[in-house]
Amino acid sequence: MSHFSAVLFVLLAGTSWAASGIAAQHFYTQSTHIPIELTQVRLFLSSALFFLLSWWSGGFMRGVRLLQRSPRLLIQFAIFGIGGIMFVQYSYFEGIAAGDAAATTVITYTSPAMLILYLALRHRRLPTVPETAMVVVAVAGVFLLVTGGDIEKLSVPMACIVWSLISGAAFVFAMLYPVHLLRIFDRFFLLAVCTLIGGFALLPMTQAIAEVGSFFAADTWVDLVVIVFFGTVIAFFSFNVGLRWLSPEETAITATIEPAASILFAWLIFDAHFIAAQIIGIVLVIAAILTPNVLRKWGRR
Repeated sequence: MSHFSAVLFVLLAGTSWAASGIAAQHFYTQSTHIPIELTQVRLFLSSALFFLLSWWSGGFMRGVRLLQRSPRLLIQFAIFGIGGIMFVQYSYFEGIAAGDAAATTVITYTSPAMLILYLALRHRRLPTVPETAMVVVAVAGVFLLVTGGDIEKLSVPMACIVWSLISGAAFVFAMLYPVHLLRIFDRFFLLAVCTLIGGFALLPMTQAIAEVGSFFAADTWVDLVVIVFFGTVIAFFSFNVGLRWLSPEETAITATIEPAASILFAWLIFDAHFIAAQIIGIVLVIAAILTPNVLRKWGRR
């Protein structure tokens, strides 16, 4: 696959995630279901679709045979399914429920800055000047977004901030952990098993899947289709295709289409408005994520 095609897949993933965030925000205004219930239903329905796709692609039987030969790999599937896919989605939905989709998405996208700090610690090196600048600018951007420039008050609920940062950290894990698994297993099969495990992991807390019909009410069924099909099946498949051909850093940077798309969707659908300081903060977060990639490309010329 060409580099350009991989970038397009990641852009599709980011746009799909943005659409699912807006759909979740609308879902909460029309339904009494809580985030953990929506997360479980999303995981189980997505798993069913991924299993069908893995069967269609021919990866299902190959994946089963690989797991039969190396059953210990199921532990790695469980780690990715719970710590990656499930927790990213649950914390993201909690952030949206506590605040709104646009703010949650922008704060979550401090994840590239988290990735830079993690890799610096892991490899015991200091971040480069562009990387340091990215972290500082991203933090400044989030500060302006959540305070509106007034340090004595929050423009975004604290619960939204906390859950969004947790989602960002889980997203970093979801970028780094499955790279080796993607080289072994069909991506549809990997996502099918991991989303299924994530759904089962929530059973002690909720059995919402037993009432799945209530999620398809007249006012919410379109939201659920967007969340499950676009926000999970299309998004995670596209993202993992890109992750297979791009570096984790480049994948995270390219996926910054999501906060931009989320803000646009929030403005078009919910008539969301931001004060000047918040707009500056949003621009800083997006600029912080894009700048290192731009500098690298400029340096190659």
